[in-house]
Amino acid sequence: MSSSFSFEHGGDLEKAARLAGGDLAEITDFSNLLNPSGWPPGLEEALRPQLASAFRHPSSGAALKLKIAERLDVLPEQIFLGAGTTEFIHFLPLLYKPQKPVIVGPTYGDYAPALRRLGPQPTLLLAREENNWVIPAEQWKDCLREKPDWIILSRPNNPLGQSVDRSLLREMIQQHPAVFFMVDETCIEIADNPTDHFILKPWPANLAVLRSFSKTYAVPGLRLGYMIVAPEIVTSLKTFQMPWTVSPLAQAAGLFLLNQDNWLVESQKQNREEKERVFTQLGALKNFKTFASSMTAFTIKGLTPGFSSSGLLQRLLVEEKMLIRSLSQHSGLGDIYFRVGLRKPLENEKLLKALRKMGA
Repeated sequence: MSSSFSFEHGGDLEKAARLAGGDLAEITDFSNLLNPSGWPPGLEEALRPQLASAFRHPSSGAALKLKIAERLDVLPEQIFLGAGTTEFIHFLPLLYKPQKPVIVGPTYGDYAPALRRLGPQPTLLLAREENNWVIPAEQWKDCLREKPDWIILSRPNNPLGQSVDRSLLREMIQQHPAVFFMVDETCIEIADNPTDHFILKPWPANLAVLRSFSKTYAVPGLRLGYMIVAPEIVTSLKTFQMPWTVSPLAQAAGLFLLNQDNWLVESQKQNREEKERVFTQLGALKNFKTFASSMTAFTIKGLTPGFSSSGLLQRLLVEEKMLIRSLSQHSGLGDIYFRVGLRKPLENEKLLKALRKMGA
């Protein structure tokens, strides 16, 4: 496969269209983790009167922080707004300057570069396929005996959709106050069990939980996310954040979206039903192994000799105008693995048909 067909992130439709030789609208994007239901109806209409706010400086976001705090039953002083979780991943280490960071994986690729630019080479604590992608307790103990000062993990894990046990994680945070835990919950609200979140009381000083509007409401271009942290570190965090990172339009969208609970519940129900159907169909593909996932996405392993997910990505893109996520660059996985995100039923059927043809 040509190296030009490698993608740093999912959802790069502009590059995909260029490589496929077509228009952006022709690409069906299975490479992202966005809510398959799309954004809630009425969002565009709600934002239209707010367009003039784009010409003003952003406010402090107090109304949005209060709404988030009420939703999570935490203090407004614990909510830190930003332009998506990517911003937090890159500037939170600037505050703590970790010297012995650990990344729990296989996982999202932005964590390591964010840490490496500060100097230290992060250690990888990798789950294995033979353990059903669950890290054994003894492996956790070995990791903590090395006295790391920083641990970052995603719940559920991106790309595999597994979650570190909540009780185990709480115990580690309480017993190791010198270790700062950064828990990325970007996909929790569209996971199988949204209540399996990691909101603690009382809130420990060595914990930050990251949330995003992008995946839950399928609005990645708004660039809106938040962290839940101990109130006493918020002032310090502000010194490392660029000014004006959350636009007035994004704040208005956030307030609208947080009032769409009925839509979200129905969306979760529809996604679970379609996900179960697609998982059954994927399981019937003889040349692929599909792993169970709590997210609206599946990690798949090619079983034929010489299989390359990078090669499959290129074929699907050029021949079918479909974009998947090759996991060739993910430590602990490699080129025999790829990820597909759930979409609408008719689109999912087209992908299944293409995989049957190309995996035969």
